[in-house]
Amino acid sequence: MHEAKSSSTSLASTTRLLLRDGSVAADGTLYRQAIGVLQYLLTTRPDVASAVNKMSQYMHAPTSLH
Repeated sequence: MHEAKSSSTSLASTTRLLLRDGSVAADGTLYRQAIGVLQYLLTTRPDVASAVNKMSQYMHAPTSLH
């Protein structure tokens, strides 16, 4: 780890998401499919891992803000 290079993330550190933010999304299936595609993308783009992890926390009840 001494020679590891730092990398910026694609997630804003100042944004705070809550479970009940925004209006209820019309189609939770579309949200889950998008998260699945992003998880597949992680094999080639590890820099988006933190953003995908954060968005995965809202898969059971996504809202319009998520």
